[in-house]
Amino acid sequence: MLKKLLNEPLVHFLVLGGLLFLFYFYTADLEETENSIVISQNRIEQLTKDSEEKLLSILTEEEKQKLVDQEIYETILYKEALKIGLDKNDADMRSHLAKKMEFVLYDTEEFPTPSDEVLEKFMIDNPKDYRQEAKITFTQSLMNPSTEKFEKEYTLSEFEASNIFGRSFSEELFKLEVDEKPEKIESDYGIHEVYITSKMIPKLQVFEKVKEQVKEDYLNAQRAEKNKVIYEAIKSEYSINIEKK
Repeated sequence: MLKKLLNEPLVHFLVLGGLLFLFYFYTADLEETENSIVISQNRIEQLTKDSEEKLLSILTEEEKQKLVDQEIYETILYKEALKIGLDKNDADMRSHLAKKMEFVLYDTEEFPTPSDEVLEKFMIDNPKDYRQEAKITFTQSLMNPSTEKFEKEYTLSEFEASNIFGRSFSEELFKLEVDEKPEKIESDYGIHEVYITSKMIPKLQVFEKVKEQVKEDYLNAQRAEKNKVIYEAIKSEYSINIEKK
């Protein structure tokens, strides 16, 4: 019965018509949808859930937006990778293809070695990255009984003070000014009476000492700016729809 049915011309026609319909359905709007990206609410919730479980904290709206931006970024580079065939015989996930596309798009040009004048200007324009670490000299005495033993006088950076006395103590310590009356600050060990004797104003380091770091930072900044222009140009060709709740 089945063999006879398969030989019927009408069955052949219906099967062929169905195949043509499927072909048309999947290809007719390919050009129109190829550059469309839809970030569903379910996907946003999944990204948020995964990130919060990893970080063990609730994400802010700004952090959630960064997740969405990263999802768009990876999807765009993934689609660009598919366009030039980087997915052929490659079973890696989309993020891996996006990384490969980053290499194709971005790492194709060597920047010329910048002059010292250019690097010094970059250093001056970004002083916070090249300042000496601020330090403070103070005396302290622990007011309540404790088994902990501390020196009477310290000269510490904010990071060093945080390691010894705790973060909140360090933050309050660096708010104090020289020669003010003694202040009481609480640490992880109790209440300290603190007196500031001097504060080192952080200055820019000598250029020659940090020249190589400045050069690396400058080239990275140039590369990042160029990469951003390339990415934004590609992104502008996409229609992006982020589903709202």
